[in-house]
Amino acid sequence: MSKENEKTLRVYDKLGGQYIKGTALHIEKDPDKAQKKRQRQDEFLKKSFSLLAPRDKIFDIGSGGGEDAESLVKLGYRVTASDVSEYFLDEIRRKKIPCRKFDVLKDEFDKRFDGMLAWRVFVHFTPQDLEIACRKIYDALRLGGIFVFNVFNKEADGGKESGWYDFDNEYRIGADRFFYYYKEEQVEKIIKDAGFIIREKKLQGGKEADKWFVFVLEKPTGVRVGLQKYIEAEILPQYKKLSGHTDDHIEQVISRSFAIATELEDVNIDMVYTVAAYHDLGRLVDNKTHNLESGKMMMEDQRLREFFSEEQIKIMTEAVEDHRASLEGDPRNVYGKIVSSADRDTDVEEMIRRSYKYNKLNAPDMKEDEIIENTRIHLREKYTPEGYGAKKVYFPTDDTKECFRRIEEITRDPKSYRELVRDLNS
Repeated sequence: MSKENEKTLRVYDKLGGQYIKGTALHIEKDPDKAQKKRQRQDEFLKKSFSLLAPRDKIFDIGSGGGEDAESLVKLGYRVTASDVSEYFLDEIRRKKIPCRKFDVLKDEFDKRFDGMLAWRVFVHFTPQDLEIACRKIYDALRLGGIFVFNVFNKEADGGKESGWYDFDNEYRIGADRFFYYYKEEQVEKIIKDAGFIIREKKLQGGKEADKWFVFVLEKPTGVRVGLQKYIEAEILPQYKKLSGHTDDHIEQVISRSFAIATELEDVNIDMVYTVAAYHDLGRLVDNKTHNLESGKMMMEDQRLREFFSEEQIKIMTEAVEDHRASLEGDPRNVYGKIVSSADRDTDVEEMIRRSYKYNKLNAPDMKEDEIIENTRIHLREKYTPEGYGAKKVYFPTDDTKECFRRIEEITRDPKSYRELVRDLNS
């Protein structure tokens, strides 16, 4: 950590409350303008993290008052907010967002995340600080993880010099802090050296809309470009034809498959991705035997032979055939175990909605109470800790364990479950 950053953090430790008050007063002066600014930021966050699946984990570095963390929570992500100042942490706790005291230059991440955000944080980082932060964030992200951050543009307003400043606007706190102004090529070299891919880069803010460099980065999955383009263009769009089976679900399975693969050795990431993409495609033919139909469609897809050997296609076909939770026995290979584990939702409310919708669509003559009871029995048989679906999770996480525990609790009493389903679908 640079001396500049260390000294700046001490200022926030002492005067973080002034920053919070200044921001609040600024909003009060023109609430309409502040609301529009917030809406633009919310839309930006939604778009930037759109490659992630619902319920994916995002770590917010230097959360300040927690406004961005709160927006990400509303988008459905599981967010951990962080800061070094107790003033900011208290503000975040008031928003009931999980948070921790964390200094990205000194502390270590205790788990892998699907996304990271560092908004208006690196303004206080020297290039050496930024290099350290980017490398640590890269290592803490799973394959395909997204990282969003911004820095000051040195060329804005005719050129800016790095140094110690306070400001006359809402960011004034009564003490100088260190600010670094970056050249574009300087930041891009740090990004490239850390290993990230730039998905989006833009200028925004200030009188000339060039105050900030904004970057949306991706940790490479390692999937071959040609294969990924083929699957995204020809395979994934087919899921739109399925009723009761959303785009979110297939993206979630792919996302989780990458997260599992990140922790494993000796797996082919192209095969992990392809198995996840094809695993439910057979529902287009026959829902009851969709795993076998998916395997057949994979085996007959001649385009896959441009990317895989016959032996690899055979292994992937077995994985797709074996992923179904209701099948007896374990999958024949690690790719089947990965997709079987990744195919387990952890959003309990969404699982209930999907089960209800599926039963309603496929049993239109059944009475409402019977449909609800069928979903309750199904969820108990499949997703409680001793259910057949839970036993098919070969790479369990704390999230999946908590999900199965909650389902057992929610579905225990038929009457309270019936009331919950009606509330969720009202």
